[in-house]
Amino acid sequence: MDTEAQIYLQSRRGHFQTEGYRAFYTFNFEHYEAENREPSGTLLALNDETLLPQFSRKVNVNEPVQIVLLPLVGAIEIDEGKGDVLYVDSGESLCVTVMPGDNFVMTNPYPYQSVNYLQIRLLADNPPIQKKAVNAFDLNNKNTLIPILDFVGSSGKQVIGKYEGRQDGLYICKNPANSIFIFIIEGAFEVQNRLLEKRDGLSLRNVSEVEFEALSNDAIILILESA
Repeated sequence: MDTEAQIYLQSRRGHFQTEGYRAFYTFNFEHYEAENREPSGTLLALNDETLLPQFSRKVNVNEPVQIVLLPLVGAIEIDEGKGDVLYVDSGESLCVTVMPGDNFVMTNPYPYQSVNYLQIRLLADNPPIQKKAVNAFDLNNKNTLIPILDFVGSSGKQVIGKYEGRQDGLYICKNPANSIFIFIIEGAFEVQNRLLEKRDGLSLRNVSEVEFEALSNDAIILILESA
């Protein structure tokens, strides 16, 4: 089968803002709907979100999903309303299964610093037994792809890597039938002969591997594979 590819430019993302909160949506999400911005496989959302100091944001869902929170700047406080408060910092990821009717609150705990994070949503048709997992990773281990979480029952794979300029990389797909989404967090990359810059995305189908090359120093790439 022929490879299917679609580029999602950062300049064409959806935008939503309230007091204390700002989000850019890669895919159609809530009130944002645009042509050719449908989800990539079971990857429902990839939101680039910012909370100003001391502000909170409640998360609700309409269907069973796995939510991955990936702080890029600062830490996020997570309150599930059950008495436990969890902190997820840069260099860590949180994956949590959320069902309709459940909710949790994300808070910026800092008095003066904004926090920036990615909120990723994956459809959970068969919610796994494991409900929550936190994983730490070290981006100082450069020029290699590192798993951002190890979640029991996940059909996909999520990896991140920081690369020096002109360093090549290769991602081997877990299942060639899966959808692959590449998101550039920092810098610029050439991915499958396509130029991607900061906060651009690329959706791929019918591929068994993904070749890429960093075009700038300390460039950071995120690769999300989903069924």
